[in-house]
Amino acid sequence: MVIGGHTDGFKPLETLEYFADGAWHEVPMHYSHDNGFALPLPDGTVMIGGGSAESFGIGQSWGVEIYDPASHRTRAIAILDRKRTLASAQVLPDGRVFVAGNWYADDALALFDPETGFSTLKEFPSGWERPWIFPATEGEYLVFGPESNFGAPAGALVERLLGDAYQEPLLEKWEPACNLGAGSHNNCIGGNAYLLAARRRDNGEMGLLKVSDGVFTEVELNASIPLVGNEGQPIDWMAPVQVDRPRRQAWMQAFDRDGRCHFARIDYDAVLDGGSASVDFFRAACPEGRFALGLALLTPDGRLVLAGGVAQDERKTEIVDDNFATAEDVWAFHLEPLAEAGFPWGWLLGGILLSGGACFLIERHFRKRHPAGDDTPETSVANTKLRTDLMTQMSSLIEEKELYRRKNLRINDVATELATNKTYISAILNNLSGEKFTSLITRYRIEYAQRLMREHPEMLLDEVADESGFSSRTSFFRSFKALTGMTPQEWKKIV
Repeated sequence: MVIGGHTDGFKPLETLEYFADGAWHEVPMHYSHDNGFALPLPDGTVMIGGGSAESFGIGQSWGVEIYDPASHRTRAIAILDRKRTLASAQVLPDGRVFVAGNWYADDALALFDPETGFSTLKEFPSGWERPWIFPATEGEYLVFGPESNFGAPAGALVERLLGDAYQEPLLEKWEPACNLGAGSHNNCIGGNAYLLAARRRDNGEMGLLKVSDGVFTEVELNASIPLVGNEGQPIDWMAPVQVDRPRRQAWMQAFDRDGRCHFARIDYDAVLDGGSASVDFFRAACPEGRFALGLALLTPDGRLVLAGGVAQDERKTEIVDDNFATAEDVWAFHLEPLAEAGFPWGWLLGGILLSGGACFLIERHFRKRHPAGDDTPETSVANTKLRTDLMTQMSSLIEEKELYRRKNLRINDVATELATNKTYISAILNNLSGEKFTSLITRYRIEYAQRLMREHPEMLLDEVADESGFSSRTSFFRSFKALTGMTPQEWKKIV
């Protein structure tokens, strides 16, 4: 279901919608909850509370209601302890609910009891916008930022329900990543252990923290989380971690300036025993131009579904919400990589409309490539694995030997190294990635050039072009502009 939000005119909506039987159905609510919270409760109902009181995201509101998916009705309950917007909620084992967070107003930790309603438990001298609320030891809860209740960096302060506030050393190094709205229950990997997306305060590098029984530790990753995509566009990891506990996986989501969706899949099983996590990366380009900025929620069947959202302000060099332009599209991402680890990026099999129209196009494309009767299922699986293995070997070879830095690198050179022929290499590339060999090598060269410009800003662009394998300055500039939409000089200004 999708709750609240606002229209193109930035006017709050007083409805929710649920998807069933191939269609969306609208349900009236008692209040609007743009910038409110939604918390699934143990009995299957959903608590919806707070939000902006006026259009344009202004003010805070009191209202709280319960939505029952069985009857598709809402009922108002006791009001909050104070007017709130951009708040977070956490359900307790006994069914009571903690609420904290506010925006441009005072903040406190409040408790909801079905018998007595909402009451303030502890005032916060400095509050937060959409804070994290993590259980620690028995009866103790931690509350901390990404941002203060007035939009400033939250710093390393951690409030406790029972104990005194303290400065967490790891939060002096790492800043919790922006929370688009998923509650703390989505981060739980078991017991009182939670994963938290975080950004280094000194260089913006993305990483993961584990908070277990109130203790913060860094999670070792087998690969760095990219901040720049293949096309040279900066990637903003703006969404929280979402945990798929049955599969022992967690997901992070990002957008780039061209409106593509990026995902990181973290296999965290080893983390439970103090080991490192493995990471794979995926991306999807919107067939209609740009995906709306919004949180893609993880479903029980392992998909991520993006419903609605707002546009990206194209006048900005960074990613900025355009809250006056909303979307009604709904996308389901089927997250299966087409290539094994070692290739620079995986691809999503498709971001598809729930209406099924894009499903039809993907199915047609598959049947055209693989006519019925060409292979038995066993042969097809074996051939696919052989092609994928060779693709992985080729990627590893190109990366480890930095073959792309050779100015006259040809597909024959790679085929010889792999003891195969150029026709087979070309066919595998087209089949698995839809990419030509020259495009692949150009992309490697651009990524290497970007790394040089980041790490050695003093280098002349002619030197960068030469070191990256381009035959000339003109070729470098033309390829860079085609892939990133910017000249090298323009790109350097924004990194």
